[in-house]
Amino acid sequence: MFGYVTINKMELKFKEYYSYKGYYCGLCKCLKTKYSNKSRMTLNYDMTFLILLLSSLYEPENKVYNERCMVHPSKKQLIIQNEITEYAASINIILSYFNMLDNWQDDKDYKSLAVMKLLTREFKKSSGELSEKTAIIKERLDNISALEKSNTKDIDAVSNEFGHLMEEIILYKKDEWEKTLRKIGFYLGKFIYYIDAYDDMKKDEENNSYNPFNILEADDKIQYAKDLIMLNLSFLSDEIEKLPLVQDKGTIDNIIYSGLINKLDKRRNTNERPI
Repeated sequence: MFGYVTINKMELKFKEYYSYKGYYCGLCKCLKTKYSNKSRMTLNYDMTFLILLLSSLYEPENKVYNERCMVHPSKKQLIIQNEITEYAASINIILSYFNMLDNWQDDKDYKSLAVMKLLTREFKKSSGELSEKTAIIKERLDNISALEKSNTKDIDAVSNEFGHLMEEIILYKKDEWEKTLRKIGFYLGKFIYYIDAYDDMKKDEENNSYNPFNILEADDKIQYAKDLIMLNLSFLSDEIEKLPLVQDKGTIDNIIYSGLINKLDKRRNTNERPI
């Protein structure tokens, strides 16, 4: 379920994109220094959104510098890091490990098994630092697995579990923003679950795999899925607007109002055939 929370690059200002890449490269660098070079294979843009949102809210002191890397050996890249970068790196490892475990258990994907074993040491370290959150994440993923195996038609029940999972990830600390951050995480999690299921409708039908949209009793399942995704996205945007965000607000708006919708638009043509 990675890869949905990204920017729409074509609608970002150059300065905004440069800063966004700085946070992304900062996360990549943090994964290497805090964990290992191989942990960088788990890098994804979803965690960059987490850093952007929490950094804009709490405005921690940034460490900003330029550095070359293996991917960009000829030109130094902007690196932006802060305390939230380290938190996001740990969450990134935990989610990646569980994602690989899920792929192995469900599909017997040997590539995922190999990656999971490679990340064992890193997972032990990150889960040890965030033991309470790791336990909640595992519990929610187990609940999702059980609901999916029961072939539930209750799409709210299964998507709510991923929403509650994302609550724990978005909630960096318990303060006056806890209620709003939990709602943001909840609606973001539901959005990710919905759009991932929407994206897989054809594939899951062909493979006879569980997909909540495929078993709905609706005349137009594709339109129902898109309407549900957009409704949930509106709830998400309403909650984000409650936060006093200034720093990188343009980039956050780009992700919410353009990047996420762009992901849905790109999948429209692939899901035209009725299920």
